[in-house]
Amino acid sequence: MDAPEPDPTRADVTDVPPVGAVREPGRYRKGIAKREAILDAALPVFGKVGFHGATLREIARRCGVSHQSLMHYFPTKDELLMAVLRRRDERLRRHFDDDGGMRVDELVALAEYNVDVPVVISLFITASAEATSPDHPAHQYYADYYERIVSSTSAYLGLAQARGWLRDGYTAESAARVVLAVQDGLQLQWLYERDAVDVPALMRLVIGSVLTVPTSELDAAVREAAGHAG
Repeated sequence: MDAPEPDPTRADVTDVPPVGAVREPGRYRKGIAKREAILDAALPVFGKVGFHGATLREIARRCGVSHQSLMHYFPTKDELLMAVLRRRDERLRRHFDDDGGMRVDELVALAEYNVDVPVVISLFITASAEATSPDHPAHQYYADYYERIVSSTSAYLGLAQARGWLRDGYTAESAARVVLAVQDGLQLQWLYERDAVDVPALMRLVIGSVLTVPTSELDAAVREAAGHAG
């Protein structure tokens, strides 16, 4: 049986004292801070040169730690990439299991947030494109990511479909896929022309071309339906 995948949101187990030992709070906090510094340094490297072009030595140099120290936290480049990706996606993934599905306005909110962190967009585009190869370490991660985000957004738009609030020709799933595809494409264009591409505004136009009611009305209906279901 494969060993369980480490949780990237927690400090490395080597920073946690064994059972019965006296915890050293200062050392523990320093371990968490160093782990976060490594993730911060790795993000722009992976975003710029991709998984295959990045090296652990270069990332260690950027965050001012030794190669050996970095490998204490992330023994392989695969593990480091996955930790970076999970931290990047945490903002959106926490909404995948929302009652009634993930609201499309969460995608707009993410687009607004991403304006201040272009390297995050760069990493997402680079890693998701590379990960189409089945032997890429993030292949299954992105396959799961897209399956879950399409499923959650489709669940949200399912109520719009049931009430006739989708434009002609759309189903909940096809509308979800269109909105998500437009978001990915707009973010790529934004990296080239940041002054010309207003991703959040264009996202709202696309959502408005899919729905016949304001998202606020659909949100209220979804909350009501979820409340009755509970």
